[in-house]
Amino acid sequence: MSAIVHVVESFGGGTLAMVCAFANRQAQDGHAVTVIHSVREETPENWPSLFDARIRFIQLPMQRSIHPLNDWRAGVALTRWLREIAPDVVHLHSSKAGALGRIASLFVRGPRYFFSPHGLSFLQRAEGQLKNTVFLTLEKLLAHTSVTAIACSHSEAGEIRQHLTPRVAVVENAVDVAAIPKAPGNTGVVRIGTVGRVALARNPELFAEIAARLTRPGVEFVWIGGGDESGEAALKAAGVTVLGWLPRAEALKALATLDIYIQTSRWEGLPVAVIEAMAAGLPVVATDVVGNRDLVRNGDNGYLVRDAAGFVAALEPLLADAAARRAIGARAHGFVAANYSLDTMMSTLYNVYGIPSHG
Repeated sequence: MSAIVHVVESFGGGTLAMVCAFANRQAQDGHAVTVIHSVREETPENWPSLFDARIRFIQLPMQRSIHPLNDWRAGVALTRWLREIAPDVVHLHSSKAGALGRIASLFVRGPRYFFSPHGLSFLQRAEGQLKNTVFLTLEKLLAHTSVTAIACSHSEAGEIRQHLTPRVAVVENAVDVAAIPKAPGNTGVVRIGTVGRVALARNPELFAEIAARLTRPGVEFVWIGGGDESGEAALKAAGVTVLGWLPRAEALKALATLDIYIQTSRWEGLPVAVIEAMAAGLPVVATDVVGNRDLVRNGDNGYLVRDAAGFVAALEPLLADAAARRAIGARAHGFVAANYSLDTMMSTLYNVYGIPSHG
């Protein structure tokens, strides 16, 4: 049996889904698993029910933005917990936990440390060049620690090798394809939607622009999730139905009511929401960014585009052709079922950790 600690500040959305998948399987495989986490606005109220009962939880206040005093306090507390637990493996998730954990690795020797960015901070195009340069500089400094990066897609791994370190492994995100409800397709109204937090990364303003151009009798736009007030206001002004935060099971049921899935992200790692949409048998139209381009084969199981005009050009034929939607969606489902299974993901992860799969 190995002792494994996951550290995560970004306790919601796709990052939470992957931490759940990792931790639950590891607990089922007989390992001692601890999750050190924060709670965000988008953290579902029922989050404990998502995890195996054998997992230990430690709530540690970390915050998304840079705050020297709070970050120092969180780093000291994290270091103390790691010394007390003395794990074999420490797996850090997303930017803030990744930064604090890599600094802690300098003071707590012994564990094998791994860091999954779940989307690289310096690729956040909307943050501006100055802020991205700061993020990249910080990541380059932290890359000098003896922590192995785990990319969730091959395109993300390429960015890490180019900008940060050659010490990177690839463990692609996956979902339980059989557990995703299939979208039967609607008769009459065509529903176009997405799943996730209404936030800068997901570019709700672009989604709103697409909706404003294409909403007409027989076409509806839906955002499954909630978040920033300004983003929600832009969506609602464009006629988009914003469902707000739903428990995972309800969100998946809502996903299955769609006919077309669109992903307007400014940046990604390997989007779990897109994998789930493809597993549901939906055609996907997505921005041509890191992560999306690992999943979407342009013209085969979906379309990659760069702007609102590209989305409109890809969506117009799909709106008019239900048979094309079904055919592309079927290819999307087959692609995910063949390439993104939980068993493959976990086998790869254990190999990267360098520990046996079963305790």
